[in-house]
This record gives sequence, structure tokens and C-alpha cells, in this order.
Amino acid sequence: MKKVSLLAILATVAGGAAMAVDAAPSNCPKAFQGFHIGGNLGYGVGKGSQKISLLDNTAPHNGDSVSNDLGYNGVDGGVGVGYTHRFCNWAFGIAFDANWASTSGRVRVQDHTSGGVGNPLTLTGKANLKNSLQLYGRAGYVIGQMAMPFVGLGWDNSEWEHKISDSLWGGFTPAFVKTSKKRYNALLWKLGVDFLATKHVVVGFEYTGTSAGKKSFTAVDPRNTTQTYRASFKPQYNKFAITAKLVY
Repeated sequence: MKKVSLLAILATVAGGAAMAVDAAPSNCPKAFQGFHIGGNLGYGVGKGSQKISLLDNTAPHNGDSVSNDLGYNGVDGGVGVGYTHRFCNWAFGIAFDANWASTSGRVRVQDHTSGGVGNPLTLTGKANLKNSLQLYGRAGYVIGQMAMPFVGLGWDNSEWEHKISDSLWGGFTPAFVKTSKKRYNALLWKLGVDFLATKHVVVGFEYTGTSAGKKSFTAVDPRNTTQTYRASFKPQYNKFAITAKLVY
């Protein structure tokens, strides 16, 4: 009889504790947590450091070189996947984005020395961002289970097209054109905020910045094979975008 009573008491206590756990609200809700697929659409602006040199130390060229900042801008958007995990109000995750851009810009500099007096040479540099692959980590803080400001840090690999050309002032067709396509590795940083639209839909906006190292190329002028051009380009890029994610 005592054994039966003891078992009944233990069962009653266990059942009451289970009901209390089920009835109690969770201290760590899971909004924003899970795997996601999504997209972004935005606008990019930036400035690249450019130098174009003519490797000819004879007159009238005398090793001419031009250094300037090449500005560019354009539409930039893409798709991405990732995962976010909640630790109460803190959220940490990793994401990968693939973007395609129509960002471009050009700059022209008139060089009187190379073209001779009264017939100056115009050097033109042009840059185009084609696409980028981005891998980064995110850390955020959930406010009111509805908004999550976050910061991100990671790696960017982008394809840039750098083109140089020269022509006599007033000429309609460049006398010499050389195009180089290279992929640049860059440091990536990100700031943004996500908003919970529905249980599984997150929308937001973000800023992404990248800064890459310098790359260069050389090209021989087919009109005069004794003249070789060397061009270098170092891009910095800023993108502002709206985002949407499906979290599950």
C-alpha cells in the first residue's frame, strides 16, 4: 500500500511539472533562427585608385604616367543562403551571397607631353564590376522579437574589368585599347537590420563595403612595339541594398 501511494505521488508531481513547463512561455524565442534562402537588390558606388604608365624613357614620353581616382556606380543584386542560430536575444550566423552588377565608370586625362605640342594624347581608364562571391559571418541582437540589427565581416571575391585606351585629342576612335579581367580578393564588412515580416519571412536593408588589393597588367602598343603600357587598379566598393529571406 505504501509503495502504491509513493508511486502515485511521484506520478502526480511529474505530471504537474510537465504541465507547468508546457504552459510557461519560452525565455528564448526562435524568431530569425534557421536556414534561409533569399535575395538582395541595391545600388553600388565606389572609387578605384588607377595608375597608367608609359614605359618609354625617351623623348617626348620620358616615362609618362597618370594617377587618378576612377569613380563608378550601378545596379547590383543577387541571391544567397545561410544559417542563423539564436542564443536568447543574441544571434550568430554564416552566409554566402552571389551577386551580379552593372557597375561601371571611366576617367579621361589629357597628356600634352606624350602627344606633342598642339596634338595632346588622351588616356582613358574604364572599370566594370561584373560579379562577386561573398562569404561572411554575422552577429546580431534581437529587439522585441521583431527587429535584429547586425554586423558582418568576411571575404569578397569580385571580377573587375579594367580597360585602358589612348587617342589623340578630338579623335573618335581610340588608337590603342587593352582590356584586363581579373578577380580581386577583398575584405568585406557589413551593417544592416532585419525585420520579421511573418513567421518565416524576413525583410531588411544593409550596407556592404569591400576593399581589395592592387593588381596590374602590361600591354605593348601595336603601333610602336617599343612602347609598353603598365596599368594598375585598386577598387573600393560600397553597396546599399534591400533584402528578403525565407527562413525555415
